[in-house]
Amino acid sequence: MLSSGHLNGDFFIYDINKFWLVFSFIVSFFPYLLLLGFLSLKKKQFNYVSIAEFKYFDKLVIGLLVINIFLSLTYKVGLYAQNQIYEVPFYIKPFIVLVNKLDMYIFSGLLLISEGFSRFKKLIVIFLLIVLSISRASIFVFLFLFLIFIASGHIKFRLKQIALIFLVLALTFQYLPKLFEYREELRKGDSAKSVEIFESKELNDFIKSKVIGRISSLSSVAFFYQNNHEIERTQYRVGALEYMIECFRPFYGGIYRENKIGYTYYFTNFYDDTAGVDYGIMYGLPSVLLVSYFKGIHIFFLNLIFIFFLIYCIVILSSFLFGKIYRELSFVLLFYPMMSGVPSEFGQIILYLIFISFLKILYISYSKSKYLINSNN
Repeated sequence: MLSSGHLNGDFFIYDINKFWLVFSFIVSFFPYLLLLGFLSLKKKQFNYVSIAEFKYFDKLVIGLLVINIFLSLTYKVGLYAQNQIYEVPFYIKPFIVLVNKLDMYIFSGLLLISEGFSRFKKLIVIFLLIVLSISRASIFVFLFLFLIFIASGHIKFRLKQIALIFLVLALTFQYLPKLFEYREELRKGDSAKSVEIFESKELNDFIKSKVIGRISSLSSVAFFYQNNHEIERTQYRVGALEYMIECFRPFYGGIYRENKIGYTYYFTNFYDDTAGVDYGIMYGLPSVLLVSYFKGIHIFFLNLIFIFFLIYCIVILSSFLFGKIYRELSFVLLFYPMMSGVPSEFGQIILYLIFISFLKILYISYSKSKYLINSNN
């Protein structure tokens, strides 16, 4: 961004302000330092059994991945960037609702980080997870797997690993434009605009706007901080408690939807005044705190405490579900919502973890009752 003079990603057309860019970098980096510090605290170890140690866990994960791929390809279940809900026969709708509560990123990530599973099974899970993600018009899976490999200790950024990563990227980069075309075609339902790269400048622009710019919220944060005076003037469009309300929308969104703009669509329409509610952009936690500050110091601290509460809930639920590797998987699960700043993404993760915790409690209760019956007999 400093060399080109303009931002990346969706904000590729905007010039930079060097002061706000550096400031945005600092405030964007700070949440991850806090998270690392929080997860590194020497606290009392939780003695929970990981669900990965349950019998047939690996078979369950592979089976669910296959089922999800079938539902995605057949009924477009889980397709990203869609306003219309998928249509399925009524007799399988309850089954799909249940399957959708079992997030495959969580289950697959747990299996990949956990010991006790063969490399062959892990390769199968990686392959199926990539197929599932692409069938849902998402390429987030590659960032997710990269984070998983870091959390599991397979990537330690040694010289040989860095050289290998660059070699793989160099060999596969020519296929990236086609991958983006395929994603857009699935999302829009028609032929996407071809990404043709003929010159080094076009290649440079593609790397910045489509690749680097999409895996960081720095450009988003810099854009909103550069326009802080306009943010201050329009902050009234968001309700005082809207960040907390938006967080819990995954819990009731399928039953009731209130007519409120929320933080996501406030930032999206600030960036694109024709966006409406058709799509949302990531805006980063620092942007949330910027709006909160303009709404009042009490709202700033209220949202800040609420964000810490969300992180704490995810870490505690993770400790119950994932046992001794909860810190590693917690960091992977929290990485994207902390980068995007979208409150509903925090809420969605909490909803998934609560549902899986409920299933774990049922499984443990069933196993104990079965053991007692066998003992009595």
